[in-house]
Amino acid sequence: MMIAKAEELAKHFLDEKTYLHSQRVATFTEENPMIPPAIKKRCIALAWLHDLWEDSSCTSKEILDLDSGQQLVTYMTYITHCIQEKTYEEYIHYIKEVQEIYPEVWWVKLADMKDHLSQRETLTQRLKDKYTNALAILL
Repeated sequence: MMIAKAEELAKHFLDEKTYLHSQRVATFTEENPMIPPAIKKRCIALAWLHDLWEDSSCTSKEILDLDSGQQLVTYMTYITHCIQEKTYEEYIHYIKEVQEIYPEVWWVKLADMKDHLSQRETLTQRLKDKYTNALAILL
């Protein structure tokens, strides 16, 4: 139920390009056999939601409605890159630091980078360097 509602939010708030990106990230997450079953559903829901705060007008209220335990909102605070607060590298280090506490964020960020790196038609050398450097930090 949480996953379907997360997908609905993504469809409602994201433009088509960003929605398709979230769909690919959710698929990569769902197909990843390394993600522990106990957290898989939350990871997939987060994959659908991961760009909502950066790329739409979605607020925490809509996400709270999906998850009474407020875990998804907590994950969103970690996975959302606030440019005014951190450089991209600092943001990636931050995700690495919370990996043990919030592995869902780490798994979804890996799937997010996988998708960005697989989009050959839009992958510039600058973006390739950005994401490969980030992967080196996370892994």
